[in-house]
Order: sequence, then C-alpha cells, then structure tokens
Amino acid sequence: MGAAALLACMAPNALAQTRDEFPVPVRKGDTLIGIGQRYLAQPDRWPELKAANSIRNDRRLKPGSVVRVPFALMRWTELTAEVVYAKGAVTSSAGAIRPGMQLKAGDTFDTGADGALTLRLPDGSTAVFANRTRGGLGVSRQLNDTDIRLTVIDLHSGSVDTATQPQKEPASRFEIRTPRVVTAVRGTQFRVGADGEVSRHEVLSGAVAVGSNGNSDAGNARLGAAQGLRAEGGKLGTVVALLGAPDLTRLPARVERTLQRLSVPPLANASNWRWQVATDGAFTQLLQDERTPEPVWHLTNLPDGDYYLRVRGADAQGLEGLNGQMQILVRARPEPPVAFTPVPDADVVNGTTRFSWAASAEAAQYHLQVARNESFSEPVLDKPDLTGTSLPMDAAWAPGKYFWRLATVLGNGKRGPFGDAMAFTLIEPSSMAPPALDDKSVRLAWSGPKDLSH
Repeated sequence: MGAAALLACMAPNALAQTRDEFPVPVRKGDTLIGIGQRYLAQPDRWPELKAANSIRNDRRLKPGSVVRVPFALMRWTELTAEVVYAKGAVTSSAGAIRPGMQLKAGDTFDTGADGALTLRLPDGSTAVFANRTRGGLGVSRQLNDTDIRLTVIDLHSGSVDTATQPQKEPASRFEIRTPRVVTAVRGTQFRVGADGEVSRHEVLSGAVAVGSNGNSDAGNARLGAAQGLRAEGGKLGTVVALLGAPDLTRLPARVERTLQRLSVPPLANASNWRWQVATDGAFTQLLQDERTPEPVWHLTNLPDGDYYLRVRGADAQGLEGLNGQMQILVRARPEPPVAFTPVPDADVVNGTTRFSWAASAEAAQYHLQVARNESFSEPVLDKPDLTGTSLPMDAAWAPGKYFWRLATVLGNGKRGPFGDAMAFTLIEPSSMAPPALDDKSVRLAWSGPKDLSH
C-alpha cells in the first residue's frame, strides 16, 4: 500500500480509530490462534481478538479480510534513535546530547536558543530539530520477526524537518505528534512546527495525513506535495498551496567577506523569510537558522569552507514554502588590511601621494593592485609581495581615474580576498607662470584642477 492508498482509506476519524490497532490481512488457512502466535506477546490472549473483531468462527477466517490487533497486545522490540548531529547546548532527560548517543522511547530534549539536533531512526529516516525546539522520542519499536515499525516523535514546541524512508510494510507508521494534532506519513519529506495551541504542517514531497491527537475535534485532512495547513486549538485549517521557492540566482556562490549581505527578490504573499546554513546538502548538520521580516539577511561568523544555503518564504499563516537551495563557498580569510590613503574618491596630485594601509598581525606580505577599471582586468600595478605598509605612487602615470585594492598574504603563501576597490583621480601638479606687470597691477597665473577656484 503506497502513500496515496494509505490516505485514501482514511475516512473521517479513521486516523484516530486505527492509531492503536494493527490491521492483519487474513491469509488462506489463518486462524485466530495462529495470528495470536505470530503477533501477540501472550499468544493465549487470542480470544480477545475474537471479541474485538466480532468474529463468530475463529477457525474459518475469510482470506482477504482484516483482523485488527490492539497494539497493547502485540509482541514488540523496543528500538532507539541515534544522535547523528548536535550543535550548541542541547540537553535531554538522558543527559548532555552528543553524536553517537542513543535515545530511547520516553527521552525528551531541548535544543535551546542556538542549538540543533538531528536524529536517525532505525529505518534510516532523519529528523532535524531547529533551535528553540522541545520534543522527545515518544515511541520507537518493531514488531518481532517483521519489518513493521512504529515511530512517534513528540513535538512540544519549535520545528522539525523530516525525511522519512518509504515503509516496507503497509502497517508501519511514522508520526509527528504536537499537543493537539498528529501527522502520519509513509515515506515523504515534510515539516511540522508547534507553538502553543498553533501547529503548522507542510509537505515538500509525497503525502501525509493530518488528524486529531487525543479527543480534540481536529477533523482530518490530506496534504500532497507543496501543500500545507495551519491548526489552532486542535482544529485544522484549510489546505493551501505553499509559496514557491525563492530565486537565488543573484546570490554570490563565493563569499569573500566575514559579513555578507544576502538579498533575494520578494515573493508574492511572503510575510517573513527563513535562512538556513548547513555543511551538507540534506541539511542534517544545521549550523545557522534565522528568520527575517524582509528577504534580506546578513551571513556572519562562518569559517572558511564549503556550505549549503537554504531559503524559503512564509505566508501570513506562518506556513513556510518550498526551499531555494544552493552551495556557497566561504573564502573570507585572511581578511584584507584596512586601507588609509588615498581615501575613496580623492583627487590626488601626481607624484606627491603614497598608498598606505594598516599592518595586519597575520600578514607576511601584502598584495597591492592598481587599475584604470574596477574589474582590474589590466592592472597598471600588481605588487604581490610587499612587506611594508606603504608604497609611493608612480609619478609616470597619466592623469585620470584609477582604482586600487589590497589583500593579505600569509606566511604559507595563501592570499586572502581583495578588499573593496577604492577610486581616486590623479591630477597634474600645479605650476606658476612668470608674473605679468603693467603700470597699475601684477597678474599671476598657475595651472591646477579645472574646478579650482581663485
């Protein structure tokens, strides 16, 4: 049974009714005694199946029919979830969280203000919990001698991104339970967020069923790819289309600043934005996770390395849309030195000015370039091995506009990024003509910048 078939069979309240029962398809020759021996922790309790399923003849079951077995009677093996990634001060009822640690059913955790946590379930599914998330592993078990698994993640507050593996057995279930609503899947990518009485449910691929958790009158809904809904007070809202993925084509693939402003084009109906950085394309190793009211964010404090950036908009209900994703290379170190002279857009008299900059403690040398264009495609000066912090300007350069920039070079020869290009205008030095005398006055004349007043 695929995801679509599973959802199709979920009539109103079916999600709540079947949550604590396992449907066993009857095979030719099956009896309740045989089913009890296969599935029950205490096989001699098979008469309870007869009463629960209103079966008259327990020795003549109809092939193709279904016998519903209460989970409480079944023979299970308890499983654990592995911590594959943890960032920040993530705490749990089992102690300080660390990679390789195993969480068991009943263990709870809190990612704190700046933490993140990724769990790998026994079937290979992953669950990534962002900062400010409180949750726990509610259930993790497998029916003996079968591939039937039951996994329940409790989400008290915060958010979780999941990538669930397709279930081999139709009876297997993977659920995310918020205080009032449960989301059930059979192999898909989806997100769930919870904040008090409000929860949001967003499907990226595949399909999920959303229904009541407990006795709340939530109703039931089906969500397909690129759909979501918001629930409040245990009551499901309308299924809506998620916002599309933002356009990231204008973002730099290479970042050469320790503080980089990132901006994407606005999305219609987007009320806020979410920005995430991870070391892997699956975003199981989440490093940064922030929200902004505008499609603008400042990327800061990332060591040089290769990363992945993920951006999505959220609508007025807080439902987050599809992801825009790209790889970014951070190459911001060593940082360029602070430039002193010439100051940006200065008029500089030829032959009288020096290039100067601040010393850098980590620099072995400095790389200075000067060009007539801002692209530096044809530099008029290229000095990659300067050891001081100043250099005289070449007096032979023709008057006009120039650009200059600096980079730091380490002792191992690694050169950092160039700083921002700074413009200056080179002008001829002033010269004075001999004075002109007449009977009434002395006339003086000199050359200089065309806008020099006198």
